[in-house]
Amino acid sequence: MTIILPKNRTSLRTGHDYTGLVFINELEAIQRFQVRWPLWLFNTPLHVVHQKPTRIFTFILTDTLTQSEAYGIFHLSVEGSKGISPHRASFGSFEVAERVSHAEFSDWLGSIEDFAKQQGITQLEIKHYPHCYHPSRSNFIRRALIRNGFSIKQSLENQFIEISENTFENGLHTSERRRLRKCLAAGFRFEEWQNPSPFLLYEFIRQNRQLLGYSLSFSLEQLTTWLTLFPNDFRVFCIKDDEIIASLSLVVRVGQSILYNFCPADNLAYRTYSPAVLLNKGLYEWAKNKGITILDLGISIDSEGKTKPSLSRFKHKLGAIDSEKHLFFKVL
Repeated sequence: MTIILPKNRTSLRTGHDYTGLVFINELEAIQRFQVRWPLWLFNTPLHVVHQKPTRIFTFILTDTLTQSEAYGIFHLSVEGSKGISPHRASFGSFEVAERVSHAEFSDWLGSIEDFAKQQGITQLEIKHYPHCYHPSRSNFIRRALIRNGFSIKQSLENQFIEISENTFENGLHTSERRRLRKCLAAGFRFEEWQNPSPFLLYEFIRQNRQLLGYSLSFSLEQLTTWLTLFPNDFRVFCIKDDEIIASLSLVVRVGQSILYNFCPADNLAYRTYSPAVLLNKGLYEWAKNKGITILDLGISIDSEGKTKPSLSRFKHKLGAIDSEKHLFFKVL
């Protein structure tokens, strides 16, 4: 089902004439439009449908005349009286073309809010991607949301390493260089786990999390889906001592230039070696060879969701810097 949102009010001032469309439980509708930028993986129809939302609205900002090109895309899932983006992923939020002005985006946002109210939605919650992913668009969206009455419900520091012509070692703290040399001296090697067994991978991660007092944020079923449907985007890399896995990580290529170190896990018997240092060196070099410019190490929180300073310090010693990641909220 397609619904046309109220007419854009700024077209006479900007020279652009946009129409907002809403597709209800019809994610494949995006494929009808030309999109001149690669969508973040978590906003692609295939990933969104496997987040298994019960009800989802896909909002498209398009040109009024031909309705052939998308200039804005936004998925909103409904849980009770709350509209959330994403339903189940690291982030959702808006994707907006560079040509869209603040006034045009505000009009589109206002029409989305009006539609949400008509559907009985009383609050909106939007998890935005880390600022470092696309600083100019991130600033654009943040300013627009704040100007339109959204508040920042949560702000977390996300650590990332910029991939450049420098070597990984160039950004390492002295202590981590020693640990790296220790791993190399022990003969540990970095390699990709080709065609990983979802069960064996899940059990390795689960046991690690259990010993550290953490719970897993995904199920074996979800992991199997990711590895099966997105083999080029979800990959597993390991540090091995002969055939023993000392450390591994499930990584996600979120976009063309972003590699997200999503779920690292260590064999705690190797803790004195800190094999995660060698693992991140391997990820850095693999990403550089693929033309990736950001190695995202994620947020640093404990089992209760609170900031964990020791984890962020470790990432900083790997050469990481901080980037904000916001959760926006508004009562309608």
